[in-house]
Amino acid sequence: MKDTARTVLTEAGINVDTALKRFLDDEEMYFEFLNSFVEDTLMSRLKQAVQNGSVDDSMSKMIVPMVEILRGRSMEGIPEDFKGLSQTYENVCTAITKVCTVQ
Repeated sequence: MKDTARTVLTEAGINVDTALKRFLDDEEMYFEFLNSFVEDTLMSRLKQAVQNGSVDDSMSKMIVPMVEILRGRSMEGIPEDFKGLSQTYENVCTAITKVCTVQ
């Protein structure tokens, strides 16, 4: 992996070394996964569920820190927490897109 790619991903909060180990150091497979991550619609569906206040939506179970609140049938604090999660997600997707177009 090029140093610039590693730097961009690391600055976005991705632990590249740990991730590569999970992909058995297969960089090609890792970059295929990164591309599929960016194309996945889970985050947009989760965003819609939060905006709709949909506690019952199955996507709500995907965000571990928010699970206990949602289990209590409450949306208290979720929209605010989701803003931070959304920003992190956008930063990671931007980094992945930048790196994958360079590869």
